[in-house]
Amino acid sequence: MSKGTKVALIIAAISLVAGFVAIFVVANNFFMGKFPVQTTIIGGTEVSDKNISDALVQMNAAEGLKIIVNKDGVECTVPVSGSVTRLYDREQVEDAKSQISFFDYLFHTKVEIPLQPKDVTIDEKKLRNSIETTIPSPKYKTSDAYFDSDWNLIAEVQGDDINYKQFMKKVTDDIRSGNELNYKAEDFYFHPAVKAEDENMKDIQEKIQQYKKMSITFEFGKRKEVITPEKICSNLKIKKGKVKLKTGWTKDYVRRLARKYNTMGATRTFQTTKDGEKKITGGTMGWWMNEEKTLENLKKALKKRKSTTMKPVYRAIGATHGKDNDIGKSYVEVSIQRQHVWVYIKGELKLETDCVTGVPNKERMTHPGCHHIVAKQRDRYLGTMAVQGYHTHVDYFMPFNGGEGLHDAPWRGSFGGQIYKSGGSHGCVNLPPAMAAKIYDLAFVGMPVIVYD
Repeated sequence: MSKGTKVALIIAAISLVAGFVAIFVVANNFFMGKFPVQTTIIGGTEVSDKNISDALVQMNAAEGLKIIVNKDGVECTVPVSGSVTRLYDREQVEDAKSQISFFDYLFHTKVEIPLQPKDVTIDEKKLRNSIETTIPSPKYKTSDAYFDSDWNLIAEVQGDDINYKQFMKKVTDDIRSGNELNYKAEDFYFHPAVKAEDENMKDIQEKIQQYKKMSITFEFGKRKEVITPEKICSNLKIKKGKVKLKTGWTKDYVRRLARKYNTMGATRTFQTTKDGEKKITGGTMGWWMNEEKTLENLKKALKKRKSTTMKPVYRAIGATHGKDNDIGKSYVEVSIQRQHVWVYIKGELKLETDCVTGVPNKERMTHPGCHHIVAKQRDRYLGTMAVQGYHTHVDYFMPFNGGEGLHDAPWRGSFGGQIYKSGGSHGCVNLPPAMAAKIYDLAFVGMPVIVYD
């Protein structure tokens, strides 16, 4: 036998003996109650190379029990033995050992067996504190999509902040069940409840864009009052997932317009033909906004979410919108003192004539003020014998203040002078028939009639 052959036989014999020894050790551990030397985890506690008694003590003390959390590729280990006390009995541990096969022992297979304790006590406050102080703070906080103060849609943010309420429930459930305590942090991140791509958010955004492009313009002649998109958007709100436009401000807005532009009953400065400037107070003419109807129309316009130009609704109107007055340049001027009438059309004097106004007493006076022609009537009777004590036919009648009006008076032989003081009308402005016909042709409904002493 050669020397090489002898060496080979010796090595083979040693290997055989070593193999038998290894098999003996494995078999001894398998049959005699020791856990495998490789990584062996029972109920979350590592018991490698421990006998049943030592493993039981270690498991009940939660010794080595730890939570593994992988966050952004970093593995965080949280020891929890100081927060948890468990109770296993020997029979449970023996049963767990019986689940490990001989080949697991032989081939050093990692063994992990969940095992639910008989009883568990968890100091959740202490456990949570351990977890939160171990896991890195979030870099980004999760937030829902929202609209900023300018009503721009801001997209949601998927952060890395952990929902610790959800995470703690999972951890404590697993501890009580004896499960593996190994987690991915991302499985417990908060998630946005509202996203920019949600259909409802798109619908809100579309409506907001309509409001942003919308304005409402009120016209007062050449003057305008504009409700801007900024004003409209400042009154938007989102309620129950829907965009709403608050309209409480509109009532005050319309009221302010009325105060600014109403002229009914105002004192006006009027440039007379012969007597210079006069202050004219009262009368039936003037802008008087119907606030209720105007407000109703404004709210309807706002609902449409489209720009529009509109006029207020009026109870009474003036002849024109002006900065200083609402009389305009076409009007009838009546001087009681001079007993004279002038008719202006677009600033041009078209005719003038003497007249007779009412007797200057409470019952029959022609009332000064800024009035306007409310109708043009032909061939009618004025008054009744039963009420007024007269029943008179006229060819032309242009009422401007209740029963007071401009009309022909063919029964009179003269006009002007002091006739009115004792022989005046019952409030009307009596005109020579030929002049009444001409004024009738020039006049129009709404034409101002300015009466002054």
